[in-house]
Amino acid sequence: MMTVALFWVAALFILYTYIGYPVLISLLARRRPLPDCPLLDDASLPHLTVVMAGYNEAARLPGKIANLRALDYPKHKVDILVVSDGSTDASAQVLSSMPGVRALSYAQRQGKAYALNLALAEVQTEFVVFCDVRQDLEPGAARRLMSDFCDPAVGAVSGELVHRPSGTQTGQNIGLYWRYEKAIRKAESRFHSTVGATGALYAIRTRDFVPIPPDTILDDFEIPMRITRMGKRTLIEPRAHVYDVLQTESAAEKKRKVRTLTGNFQTFSRNFWLFSPVQNPVWFQFLSHKVFRLIVPYALILTLLTSALIPAAFYRAVFALQLAFYLLAAAGQWIPSTRRNRFVSFAHVFFDMNAAAILALMTFLSGRADAKWEKT
Repeated sequence: MMTVALFWVAALFILYTYIGYPVLISLLARRRPLPDCPLLDDASLPHLTVVMAGYNEAARLPGKIANLRALDYPKHKVDILVVSDGSTDASAQVLSSMPGVRALSYAQRQGKAYALNLALAEVQTEFVVFCDVRQDLEPGAARRLMSDFCDPAVGAVSGELVHRPSGTQTGQNIGLYWRYEKAIRKAESRFHSTVGATGALYAIRTRDFVPIPPDTILDDFEIPMRITRMGKRTLIEPRAHVYDVLQTESAAEKKRKVRTLTGNFQTFSRNFWLFSPVQNPVWFQFLSHKVFRLIVPYALILTLLTSALIPAAFYRAVFALQLAFYLLAAAGQWIPSTRRNRFVSFAHVFFDMNAAAILALMTFLSGRADAKWEKT
C-alpha cells in the first residue's frame, strides 16, 4: 500500500506541476480585469536609461545601438549606458566611437550583476530599461513598457521574448516549451505578478533598485522579486516584443537551463522570505512555478521505481510506457539522427530539461556556480 501511495503522490505532483497549475492560474487570471493603461504619447513618456552589460560584444554592439536608436520613442528622452564587463576585444573602441552612448568599463570580468550595480549608480532618469546586446527590440517596445507604469501598483514590466522559427526538430520542441512557459507567465501577470522578469527586456523605476550581490546569477529574478516584496506587481507586456534565436540543439539549451536553475537555487538560499506566504505576495505562484519544477525530476524517478515494484497490470503498463519514453530520450542522446523524429526529439528535450534541474542542484551544492556566463 505504501508503494501505491508513493506512486500516486508522485504522479499527481507531476500532473499538477505541468498541467494542473497552468490550467488553474489561467482560470484565476480570467477572473481579473484586463489592464486598461493607454499607450502614452510623446509628451507623456518619461525619460529612461537603457542599461546593457556585455562581454566581448564588439561585433554585435553597432547593430544593437542602431536598434535602440530606431525605437519609437523621443530621442531626447532615451539615454544609453553600456557596461563592458572586462571585455578583451574591441568593445571599448567601438563604444567610444558612438556619440551619445555612455560607456563604463573595467579590466577584470566580474559578471552581469556587478556591471548592473555599477551602471545603476550612474542612472539619473526616472526609469531604467534592462536589455541584453544579443536580442533586437521591436520599435514600439519601450513605449509599451512605459505605458504600463500608469498603474502606480506596477513595479516592473517585462517584454515578451519572441523566438524566430527554428530549422531543427529539437529547436521546434524547445520553442514549444517556451510558448508553454510564456502562456503561464501571461496568466500569472494578469492574476497578479510573474515570478521574476524576462532578462532580455524589462523595466523598473530607478528608485526601486537596490544593489544586488555582485555574484548574483539571475538579476532578472532577484531584482523583480525584491520589488514584488515591496507590494508592487511585476507584469509581462505581450505587445513589447524582443526577438531572439532559439537554440537548435538540446545540449546548448541544457547548458543555459543548468545555469538558470543554479541561479534559482542561489536566490532561494539567500532569500528565505520567498518561502513565506506572509512575506512573499506571489508565494503560491513561486512554489507552483519555480520550486515544484525543481522537484519534478525526483518525482519522475519515484513513479518509475514504484510502478516497477507494484505487481498489477495497470502499473506494469505505466512502467512500460515510462521505459519506452526514456528509451526514446536515450536514442536522441546517443543517435543524433533520430532527433529528426518529433517523438524522439520531444523525449530528449524533456529528459534534458529535467536532468538540468538535478545538475543545477549539484552545481550549486558544489560551489561551482559562476556569475560569469559563457555564450553557447
